[in-house]
Amino acid sequence: MSFSVTWGVHNMTGSFARFVPPLGVAVVLLVLAIGFGPLLHLPSMVILNTMLALIILGCLAVAAYLFVVCNRKFAAAGTVVMALALWSAFYLSSQAAPWAVWTVLFFVAVALIAYDTAQDTARKSWWPLALVRVFFGWAWIDNAQDHFRVGNWFVGDGGGFAQTASGAAGRPATYFLDPLYQGFLRGAVTPNADAWAGVTACGELAFGLMLALGFLTPVAAWLSLWQSSNYILMKGFLSHGAYTDKVFFIADLAVMLTGAGLVYGLDASLQHHVPAWFAKWFMGLVDVERVGAEASRLGRISPQPT
Repeated sequence: MSFSVTWGVHNMTGSFARFVPPLGVAVVLLVLAIGFGPLLHLPSMVILNTMLALIILGCLAVAAYLFVVCNRKFAAAGTVVMALALWSAFYLSSQAAPWAVWTVLFFVAVALIAYDTAQDTARKSWWPLALVRVFFGWAWIDNAQDHFRVGNWFVGDGGGFAQTASGAAGRPATYFLDPLYQGFLRGAVTPNADAWAGVTACGELAFGLMLALGFLTPVAAWLSLWQSSNYILMKGFLSHGAYTDKVFFIADLAVMLTGAGLVYGLDASLQHHVPAWFAKWFMGLVDVERVGAEASRLGRISPQPT
């Protein structure tokens, strides 16, 4: 029995079930993150430094895989440059204009990746999706480093995050979900605000990086939706102050539904080399989609039903 493959809008003629495995991975990662930080009552800077170390090592590991297995040398170089960009954003002296340095390195990395993954991108005319993915990825990372540099986000239980969480927990409720979320803030977040500050900033950093790279994009999009939802609930769904977070939510959802990581992102190259189970659980892809994308990339006609 033969089959047909349509790679339009991430093959959205299929069911939403393709996004369930990445959702499961996202939930597991959230549980691990919450268990690592708040439940262990770790200081925010310990959490942040640990996450930065893991991210930089992860970038180097992905770069090695791209270089050795995928034969994508420029994409590998771009991933290494991205690791350097993150190091610069958080560890470069403030006298060296770290914002300008890391931003330039960030877009150099993105350009190298886009150049090399173009040969694996089946729909090159969908490049606006890559722009949305990269821009919002950059914005998440920028938020994280801004908290670190100028936001007093990590000043113990009296820092910027603690004040924001306490204010959200004590504001008047404006709609029916507010009392539930405010109870969560009072019961779980504000008593351990410093650890939650670290977890929150690490989330912005990790999800933004994954989106920018186009790496495991469905997982990153689910996690970004979680992050945006929390910001919306903290400010109040009906609050005008939450409009930026609502834009982020819509962008995160669009990135996931359209498979934007397959457009000039690392997922476009990795999908042809990773095991089927990895593609399913971390990229939301099944074998038939990968075959179709490969056929489209090489200009072949996919098998049609008989």
